[in-house]
Amino acid sequence: MRQFAIDRVEALFNRGELDRIREFVTEDFVNHEAWEGEDPGYEGFRIRMQRLHDAFSDMHMEVLDVLADGDMVAYRAELSGVHTGTLLGIPPTGRPFKVQQMHMLRVRDGKSSEHWATRDDLGMMVQLGVINLPGA
Repeated sequence: MRQFAIDRVEALFNRGELDRIREFVTEDFVNHEAWEGEDPGYEGFRIRMQRLHDAFSDMHMEVLDVLADGDMVAYRAELSGVHTGTLLGIPPTGRPFKVQQMHMLRVRDGKSSEHWATRDDLGMMVQLGVINLPGA
């Protein structure tokens, strides 16, 4: 399961091989952390990945830890990049970011059938200068 997580991250995040998404997700894939109004299935996931690659140059995710039990795999990772494109209407800031994330996948027949994530989106927005924290 560790290698599954690493292979998925390397292909989709670090190399941007979005044409390989079908290798990693089932036909009935559900992304439980889809954004408001976003398709939680395969097509929504593909669009999300494309938006991330359009918004961030030098995007890189490093898998730090992996835990697996039965059909579940969870991994802690660090995502970094430079905000050089528009993301959700936010114009490019040119600033770098580095945040930690947790992802959990249900795996069936060697592919993800479900995905959950906890991301530090607030930390990323602060680093990009989009949000200022009180007293900062």
